[in-house]
Amino acid sequence: MVLMVVDHDYGASRTVCVDREQYEGALREIKKLREQLQTFNLHHSFGLKRFASSPEDIRFYTSLLGSVCIWMSPAAVKANLPHDFESIYSDTQVILDCTEIRCQTPSSLLLQSEVFSAYKSHCTFKAMVGMAPHGALTFVSALFEGSMSDREVFRQSGITSLLTPDMAIMVDKGFLVDDLVPGTVHRPAFLSKRAQMSEEDVLKTQSIARLRVHVKRVIRRVKENKLFDTTIPLSIAGSINQFFTVVCLLSNYQNGPLVKKWRYEM
Repeated sequence: MVLMVVDHDYGASRTVCVDREQYEGALREIKKLREQLQTFNLHHSFGLKRFASSPEDIRFYTSLLGSVCIWMSPAAVKANLPHDFESIYSDTQVILDCTEIRCQTPSSLLLQSEVFSAYKSHCTFKAMVGMAPHGALTFVSALFEGSMSDREVFRQSGITSLLTPDMAIMVDKGFLVDDLVPGTVHRPAFLSKRAQMSEEDVLKTQSIARLRVHVKRVIRRVKENKLFDTTIPLSIAGSINQFFTVVCLLSNYQNGPLVKKWRYEM
């Protein structure tokens, strides 16, 4: 028997005895519940009847959510375009950025060199996500090695097949992809060898930075999921792409517009 202290006023004693087998069984159930909460409790958040607590469930939700096309046509993007984009960047189809999630360090030195991120000073998986100007997530790439450059992630992501000459993209300085896209690239200006930027370049950089910050907020919504609170074990490396995709797709169904005033512009 196991002694347990309980808070109640039912009798003189605050100590009761329970069967050890029942006690250990309860601990196992609590541990299982905690593990489910640390991944995705989709039943509570979205009314779905299955917990995404196993690779089989993740494949189910990948198929379910992946059946909805998240890439938007230029007409749909323009119909939902916030006023902040209308003056200069009205041709923006998607705002892109890369993000990294920490993973367990491989024992192989070769694999370590491939997944080690100099930016994060840790082994990581790296992906590129894109959002429409009004805040909807419209593109999710596969996860790549953390050592890969933004340009290479962009090239291998497959997004170039979705872009047409009338679609502009908005990116950070690391995306040197002008030769890979058919349309315009809105990117902050480089200082290069100049002592200082021109007034025009400063204003351009500031305006792009104000608009690009929202893709960081989309990424933050994704990474707020408890799955990414800790280092990803290599034991689930075979399923991590699906885990990441599911979390990204679910972000479109969570919360409201990124900017409150956009709620009234749409």
